[in-house]
Amino acid sequence: MTRLCPNCQAPLEYQIDHWHCHPCKTDYRLRGLCNTCGAELEYLAACGATNWFCPQCNELKSKSVVQTDLVAIT
Repeated sequence: MTRLCPNCQAPLEYQIDHWHCHPCKTDYRLRGLCNTCGAELEYLAACGATNWFCPQCNELKSKSVVQTDLVAIT
């Protein structure tokens, strides 16, 4: 999946744990929001499996219902 910079729409490059825009020289992190309560989700990755967890609802969320966006790392 190609992600585009929210600022200049250039393709982003994935670098270990974040996305980078070369034209803007900006780093972004992927943020997931709970579809039930709107809280920011925790991203869990282990043994090749990835999941999202809502600390407020105290439950795992399917990636098909998680709303994601990119947030600049400051």
